[in-house]
Amino acid sequence: MAKEKAGWVKASGWLFILGILIAIVAGLFPDMLSYVTVILPILGFIIGLLGIAGIGVIDKTETNIFLLAVVALMAAGGAGNAFKAIDALYGGSILYNIVNNIGSLVVPAAVLISLKAIWQAGSTKF
Repeated sequence: MAKEKAGWVKASGWLFILGILIAIVAGLFPDMLSYVTVILPILGFIIGLLGIAGIGVIDKTETNIFLLAVVALMAAGGAGNAFKAIDALYGGSILYNIVNNIGSLVVPAAVLISLKAIWQAGSTKF
């Protein structure tokens, strides 16, 4: 069983890295946006499912860190107008697109993992 679990963790990690790379490339080339809006949430959902099953990259010990990082990312995404304001100097629209794409990847995983955390926190333990 340990080898099988390690395989799923590795697969989940590769899915996560693939999603981040897709988000960055799509941020650099915004014409790919229509494909990305389908691919990234699906990858995030799979990563989240593996995480709540306990066989993914995001395990019980990393749940709090992951959820806090997602909140920070969403706050940065909400401040996306600041990225657009620096567009002339540093390519702010590229940063804006990358942050939004990464958000599209991690939000489905965060929803599933946070539901599991809420369930565990609210369940009665005898």
